[in-house]
Amino acid sequence: MILWNRILVGIDDSEPSLSALRYLAGVLGGSNTSKVRLLAVYTPPDPDSHPDEAARADLSAERRLVLETRLAQAYLLLVEARLARENLSTDLVEADGRPVGQVIMEYQAAGGYGTVVVGRRRLSKAEEFLFGSVSNSVVHRATDCCVWVVA
Repeated sequence: MILWNRILVGIDDSEPSLSALRYLAGVLGGSNTSKVRLLAVYTPPDPDSHPDEAARADLSAERRLVLETRLAQAYLLLVEARLARENLSTDLVEADGRPVGQVIMEYQAAGGYGTVVVGRRRLSKAEEFLFGSVSNSVVHRATDCCVWVVA
């Protein structure tokens, strides 16, 4: 069953991600009725652009640490906004070659989250075409849920 107050928040190491989280904290501050899952999607380094296995392993560990640190910061930000700790959780998942937006929406469907919150990086049309846009992907893949794109 999908419930609006089961909220999935896409977190990465960008400022728009933190802006979306601050907005959510302002809206939900002091609420004990919402359950919030903070989700970071890890994308491993591309072997073609990082052929040295040792260097790739180091970069991979560094990326994971950055995301784990951001998840911890995001969790504390929501605790400081007076959301109940028992209603907060975090998860770090690997993309396994899938686009980040797809991973987020698969997680949303599997977990029955009624609301998805993501930040928007304000990419140009050319950048969005070349690199993709997680927020755009989430909006286009969304069914049976509300999506908050915070700019």
